[in-house]
Amino acid sequence: KLVFPCSRMNYRPSNHGELFPKLEAILEQKAGSSPLATVNILMSMFQLSHFPQTVLHQVFSPAFITNVMSSPYALIVRRYLSLLDAAGELEFREYRGPRLDPRYRVLMFEHALTADEANRKYSYKGLVAEALRQLVGEECYRQDEVLPPGYCTDFLLWINRSGAVLPLSRDFAPFAPETPSSPPGPRENSLAGRFLPALWVVLSVNDKWHYCQNSDILVGSRAMRDRHLRLLGYCLV
Repeated sequence: KLVFPCSRMNYRPSNHGELFPKLEAILEQKAGSSPLATVNILMSMFQLSHFPQTVLHQVFSPAFITNVMSSPYALIVRRYLSLLDAAGELEFREYRGPRLDPRYRVLMFEHALTADEANRKYSYKGLVAEALRQLVGEECYRQDEVLPPGYCTDFLLWINRSGAVLPLSRDFAPFAPETPSSPPGPRENSLAGRFLPALWVVLSVNDKWHYCQNSDILVGSRAMRDRHLRLLGYCLV
């Protein structure tokens, strides 16, 4: 129970060197009997940039996957595993164990988060959307776009080197192969190591519930989302 508030507050405890190994030992014992709790705790540890290799071997093992697929919470566990798999690829490059079979990969989120939907009337997103509509036009941005591996963005724009905001086609895809109607995705550009002719820009509207109370520290899930989007090549503003 201690790790959940820590990850929520994006706080890595000073005794993490003692706490995390104990958590790992418990997860190794309980993974098979408590798969949902296991992936929940794993996600909290990932949010705090701790990657328990032995536990990852377990949750990506065929035995664990088979057990989960026959359970009533199969979909939610698949969502967690899909995000954990993507997070491991981005932040835990030295991991050489099993990975999630592509057949089981799904988006972590398919739409805006519940908290964002519930608080929409208190958000500044409506004002920002209206400003963007007047400044660049509705065809030049997307609102609440979900990007792989399942992160909902507030606004997504495509901006060239001169600072011009480019229109987005109706069927645009940030990770689509390079075509005349679809600009290259940031992952390919980043791996190629060349100077980007244009950028995918994620404009974030961080409302008060995206921060820890009375602070400027983003909650753990939001902070991890931002880390991953930057690693994928997006420019966050």
